[in-house]
Amino acid sequence: MIFRMRVILLCLLVAACFAEEEQKLQWKDEDGLEIKIIRPIKAEKCPIKSQEGDVLDQWYKLTDKEGTEIGSNFNKKPYTFTLGKGQVIPGMERAMTGMCKGEKRKVVIPGNLGFGAKGRERDNIKEDQTLYYTVQLVDLFRAVPGEKWTTDEGIVIEQTHKIEADKCKKSKTGDTIHQQYVLHLEDGTFVDSSFSRNAPFIFKLNNNEVIKGMDIAMTGMCEGERRQVIIPSDFGYGDDGRTPSIPGKARLYFDITLEKLIQRDEL
Repeated sequence: MIFRMRVILLCLLVAACFAEEEQKLQWKDEDGLEIKIIRPIKAEKCPIKSQEGDVLDQWYKLTDKEGTEIGSNFNKKPYTFTLGKGQVIPGMERAMTGMCKGEKRKVVIPGNLGFGAKGRERDNIKEDQTLYYTVQLVDLFRAVPGEKWTTDEGIVIEQTHKIEADKCKKSKTGDTIHQQYVLHLEDGTFVDSSFSRNAPFIFKLNNNEVIKGMDIAMTGMCEGERRQVIIPSDFGYGDDGRTPSIPGKARLYFDITLEKLIQRDEL
């Protein structure tokens, strides 16, 4: 009798453990957001989980309730966004939080956490439509902020991701720069980005191939480093600007990454 009770108790404990594990893999929030982890990653293979401020590379597939595909980029170029910055719908912000690299989830996003009353006409998403996603975290980048300074020329430089000195391959005159950038004006107006062309911008440093402010901003930069740079017009496009997108005397706001550095003595 005692043995039988012990067996029953053990079975109950095992069942409770399975139920707890199942709850971790699938949950529904009070506002209707549903998440189910369909490809979990073992803890020993997940050194960090996604959190606000991380830059995520995401594969996604979006369908309607019947399973009809609306859009997908699986096994294509990932969609890149910064978590917690409002660059995706609110439901997606939450769905992609706490993920491991390689993890895959099925997500049900109610209309109020999706495209809301406006919907999205280009994808034929109706107002308050529930969205059915499969998402995978392809890659994750977590920045290590560094220093901020202003050069003698008035260029403001802030290291949004620094590279430690012992790992720094530093740029100097004559080196070939592979640069990724996003350019905005002071009022936030988007001007240009290398990401829109799916290729880095390549130039030789201090060889009059870019505006003077950019040469200054990228001299002494480490491979892999990221910076936010504000360039005054005197070291940008001057009084005339650059038609049609950059007015005269405009300060230029760049987010730049030194993606690859080929030093002159390597050529």
